[in-house]
Amino acid sequence: MMLSELPVLEVLRALGVSGTPTVSALRGGFDMAMWRVEHEGQTYALRVFRSGAHEDCEHERIVMEAAHAAGLPVPEVHRAGIWQDRPALLISWLSGRTLEDELRARPWRLWSLGIAFGRTQAAINAVPAPALHRQQSEAWLAWHGADEPVLQDRLRQLSSGRQALLHLDYHLRNVLTDGKQITGIVDWTNARAGDPRADAARTISILRVDPLVRKPLIQWLALSIFALAWRIGYQRAGGSLHEMAAFYAWAGTIMQHDLAPRYKQQPHELAPARRWTNKWKARAGC
Repeated sequence: MMLSELPVLEVLRALGVSGTPTVSALRGGFDMAMWRVEHEGQTYALRVFRSGAHEDCEHERIVMEAAHAAGLPVPEVHRAGIWQDRPALLISWLSGRTLEDELRARPWRLWSLGIAFGRTQAAINAVPAPALHRQQSEAWLAWHGADEPVLQDRLRQLSSGRQALLHLDYHLRNVLTDGKQITGIVDWTNARAGDPRADAARTISILRVDPLVRKPLIQWLALSIFALAWRIGYQRAGGSLHEMAAFYAWAGTIMQHDLAPRYKQQPHELAPARRWTNKWKARAGC
């Protein structure tokens, strides 16, 4: 049975939700299905993980609870449970639409929302990572195949020693807005503990060289302006981003490993990411 074909009402009953809530399917992912749930005057999001993915579910629950407790615009976890070995979370519904959709409709908000985007990421990185993740303090170093010894040694030398909360998938489709401010941060699957510069580098690599984001010249220029606003917003709230070359090289390495299976038949799509990564490796002495 595909995740999208699950009997949603049965899943909800397993979580202790009675009655007949109204549900509608949302776009999920390869290993997760999502629904919007309306019940007793409240709106929620139901996330159902693949069979056996208990650690992934617990990981997200812990991270979201820590981020929510810190005052970030993150879904509140209302219920957690299991239906036929499939873990599930019922979380609060966040208002707004993705930054990608907002900027496509109102491109004149590029600068102000870029500033807000950066400030919000700095706020994430100001939160100490949950204890469970601090126990895996170097997990981010070799994440998604970035297991190059020379690069890892350089990153260890540069490390601030901070065990900050890292989102590691902070981009235009995972951040919600009402057009003026950031109203939600979703998809905490990749969250880790580590140096905040890793999170910043991951975001800038997505804005600069991700083939799913990179578009014709006009959009590339808009993304460049947005990235500049992001940096200003981030540094105003979180301080200067310094000695970033090795972190950029790390982020580019991750992107190539992560996207290689998707572009197996179109390897040229990753050429900009390869050039970008090699440039920063050279500058970092790696």
